[in-house]
Amino acid sequence: MPKIPVVFTFDKRIILGAAVAIKSLVDTANPDTVYDIYVYHPDIDKKTINEFVKMLEGTRHSITFEYINKTRFKDAPINRHGSWTEIVYYRLLIPELLPQYDKVIYADTDVLFKKDLSDVYNIDISDYECSAVAMELNNEDMVCHKYFPENKNEFTYISSFIVFNNKKMREENFVQRVFETIKNFNSRLKFFDLDTLNITCNKIMNLPYRYGVFQSLYYNDDISKAWEYSFLKHVYTDEELLKEKAETVMLHYAGKLGKPWRRKNIPADYREYMDKIPKSLRRFTFRDIRKRLFSKI
Repeated sequence: MPKIPVVFTFDKRIILGAAVAIKSLVDTANPDTVYDIYVYHPDIDKKTINEFVKMLEGTRHSITFEYINKTRFKDAPINRHGSWTEIVYYRLLIPELLPQYDKVIYADTDVLFKKDLSDVYNIDISDYECSAVAMELNNEDMVCHKYFPENKNEFTYISSFIVFNNKKMREENFVQRVFETIKNFNSRLKFFDLDTLNITCNKIMNLPYRYGVFQSLYYNDDISKAWEYSFLKHVYTDEELLKEKAETVMLHYAGKLGKPWRRKNIPADYREYMDKIPKSLRRFTFRDIRKRLFSKI
């Protein structure tokens, strides 16, 4: 069976979320799907790595951890006191990091997989550098994202789920262009990796919204009540959003509701996977506990 490479990038602060994402990924795989999982990180210890390896023991899937020094992005803008550190840029190194693969899937860790990824992996993107989910019309009236006149894409694409055409990106020196974008736009970058991807690459293929459904839309019976609806409605019709919601492949816990493990009332489907992961990986950081104490939901 051919392997599907899937990449995650995270550090020691988000072990719980990453364990849930990876566990849901392998549990929802089709019987003939084999995932070759890679984790790129700056600080995860061997004991924790072994716990992830043990979690996948007895499955047909594999997981490999590889260290990347943060200094690779020492000149890139980051949120030094928040969650957006140098690690958010690691995904943009994928064409370089996995030369043995011509196509690779990247996914964030604040997600829950609902279905198998073989369909999206097999989409023909040979004419594109990558494929991602369109989030907002790219113009001066943007509600959520930052407008860059230099961005030539019709839409702004979210960077939480990307299928990389590694072969084409290597041929077109994508990684080199990433560092040029970081250098040239530096302090103007607001969403860091997202802005960098959209500015650097104008050969992005649209993926169905089911590969990046926001939690506020997913859990709300009335999709118009979701905060993200204010900009999604200019990209998708209500019928399209409802159809994609019903066919959700990856549920993304982004937005004002915050991370599910930091809530007083954790969504039932997420709680189910929290209970499935090993206790050794069910780690709450001080920040997690503090946010949970002050959570209003």
